[in-house]
Amino acid sequence: MRFGLLIHSAPLAPLAAETALGFAAAAAAAGHEVRRVFFHKDAAAIANRFANDERGTRGKWLDFAQRHGAELVVCVASGQRRGIVEGESVAPGFQVAGLGLLVETMAETDRLVSF
Repeated sequence: MRFGLLIHSAPLAPLAAETALGFAAAAAAAGHEVRRVFFHKDAAAIANRFANDERGTRGKWLDFAQRHGAELVVCVASGQRRGIVEGESVAPGFQVAGLGLLVETMAETDRLVSF
């Protein structure tokens, strides 16, 4: 099965990031594909390379994406509202895109799971 993930909650929100990452890891371990992870609303802050990442959440997502071939996408509008400017403050390994890519994710995957 092919999954897309949509994450809304802030990177430091209690258990939210860990739950999403745990789901992604379990899905991959069970032989499923996590094609794309779309960070929207407060979750966009994870892609700011200058932001505090005291729990290592950004690094964990980057590691997951590298090991499993998932794309990490931050919503352009959500990112701009949180000071993320493409080419300046976007952490390596993340791409900036609009909601059209989220719609494409829904069309290309079997399930979109939201956190």
